[in-house]
Amino acid sequence: MRKGIFLSLFLFFSSVVFAQKNTQKALLAIQQNNFGLAQDFLQKELLKAPVAASYGWAVYYLTPYCYQADSAYAFLSKFEHSYPSLDSKSKEKLQSDLAIQETTTKFLFDQLATQELQWVTSAPQIATLERFMERYSQKYPDYQKIVVGLRDSLAFDQAVRAQSSAAMRAFIVMYPYAVQQPIANASYEVLLYQERTQHDTEAELKDFITAHPKSPYVEEAWERIYKKYSQVESLESFANFIKAYPSAPQVATAWKQIYRLYMQTYSVEKLAAFKRTYPDYPFLEDLEKDGELLLKRMYPFVEAQKYGYMDASGTVLIADQYEEASAFYEGLAIVSKDNRYGLINKRNEPIIAFKYLDISPNEGGFILEDSSGYLLLDGQGQFLQQTPLQWEELQQTLSAFDWQVTPVEPIKPALFERSERNGKVGLNKKGKVILAPKYDEVLFASTAALLIAKQGKSLIYFDTTGKRLELNGLEWFLTAPELAFYTNEGYAVCAKSGKLGLMDVKGKILIKNAYEAAQPFWGGLWPVQQGGKWGLLNLESKVVLPFVTAQITPFAPFGYLVEQQGGLGLIDTLGKWILNPEYKTIKRLETNYFLAENDKGLGLFATDGTPIIACGYQRIVRFDQSAFQLSTPEGLVYYLIADQKILMRKP
Repeated sequence: MRKGIFLSLFLFFSSVVFAQKNTQKALLAIQQNNFGLAQDFLQKELLKAPVAASYGWAVYYLTPYCYQADSAYAFLSKFEHSYPSLDSKSKEKLQSDLAIQETTTKFLFDQLATQELQWVTSAPQIATLERFMERYSQKYPDYQKIVVGLRDSLAFDQAVRAQSSAAMRAFIVMYPYAVQQPIANASYEVLLYQERTQHDTEAELKDFITAHPKSPYVEEAWERIYKKYSQVESLESFANFIKAYPSAPQVATAWKQIYRLYMQTYSVEKLAAFKRTYPDYPFLEDLEKDGELLLKRMYPFVEAQKYGYMDASGTVLIADQYEEASAFYEGLAIVSKDNRYGLINKRNEPIIAFKYLDISPNEGGFILEDSSGYLLLDGQGQFLQQTPLQWEELQQTLSAFDWQVTPVEPIKPALFERSERNGKVGLNKKGKVILAPKYDEVLFASTAALLIAKQGKSLIYFDTTGKRLELNGLEWFLTAPELAFYTNEGYAVCAKSGKLGLMDVKGKILIKNAYEAAQPFWGGLWPVQQGGKWGLLNLESKVVLPFVTAQITPFAPFGYLVEQQGGLGLIDTLGKWILNPEYKTIKRLETNYFLAENDKGLGLFATDGTPIIACGYQRIVRFDQSAFQLSTPEGLVYYLIADQKILMRKP
């Protein structure tokens, strides 16, 4: 670069005509690289011709061997300032003697500014960059942009390394037009916030909010204060926050948390108590909506294989979003997402997070299962214990809570003990022989007053003391020997010559032995088989149901299930059809209903045969006290018992 400048200067001054004495001689010496001689001539010229000398010195300090930017700038500036003040004759003299033109000064400044720009940017320092800006900001705006950008970058880096809000603030004030201003302002706010709240005390945070209300971190400071109160998760803590900071942005959230905690037991009574306890609660409209919601019955529906909830009018209250959904138990429902189960309330708020393998309802609460074991919740979703239980521990705990535990009947000692000898069987009672071991088989029941023994082909009755009862000529049943026991009504099936009849407890034959097969006498009727078909007889041997039936099965306490060619039906003990024989299946549902299925699907009937829900459903189950849940290929619908209507989701 310096060689380039020197070449330019040499070419420029090669046309200089010898004049102006010492300055002219100095310029010639510079061309001959005799810089010492040039310095002597210029020193002599300073007093005699200072304008010409300033020009000479500027040229001298711009040469590569004598280059000094500060000196070159000083003399060139002096010449630039002095030259315009000369009279026209003096200007003509300089122009003639030194070949100075109107563009000479600009040419020299261009060379000097370009050279100095290279130097200050090669090893940039804020001081040298700012000195360059002072010298050339007006003449060279393009250079100015380069240097200002570099200066601002260096200053910003220094402020960043200082890691203090004071240093960053100083940069912001000193360099208001720096492109780093947005980043600097953001950094300043961060550093200021960190410095003023570094100990994370409530007092520090409060002071920061007061002193810097426009800081972008005021909201975060409020959150940190609120967190100190919310971590406790108590009604008192949230109430204290509201009292201490009534204008905080989290006041509404704190009120909501008070409501959530208070309403863990989600009920109408609890809502009324909340209104009395917190009369200043600001969201009264929400309370009214919750009151209405608490009274609503909510029913799961299915759409696009996702479950939601609707009310009794079919209006959607919770959009379809769950993989499974139960009824609401005391205001909480079991739902699943991504094969994990949780609990929600009627506002669709998660009470228990979706992280359990299974949740099942239990009397008084819920049972949660995860990979570590089982956890118990009460009816409001509160954990009853924190340590997971294993299966055996769970059963013991449920017993302690008296949750759906089937009482265990005490084991009664056997009334009789079997004895065997030489392949024969007998009975003992408390060590006393009741029946000697000489029978092929012995039967007894805890409720029966008779003992039954097989001896060869004979059927022999004994009382419980071992006394033989004279019921002569009875045969042992080849199949179903239990028919030989007397029913509660005092009748037993007897066999003679391979045919079955009916007798009373005295051995009196009530219905002659004439039938191929039979079932126990019940409800005043006796199912018997004749000619491969079944029918019903009364005690007078009168045929109540003709022998045209493929199968008859007792169906207490209503009558008998009768299978005929047209299907399955139900007939009462008086021989009256409750359900005509036209169904595939008939089952009892609870105490007051029958489930019956035909080609269309399942239907529901009262126990007197009155149709309630026409056949046509894939599944019918009890939903709650007021409704049955019905499954169709399209989804779920409900039968509302009191309204006697079908409920489905409104589109």
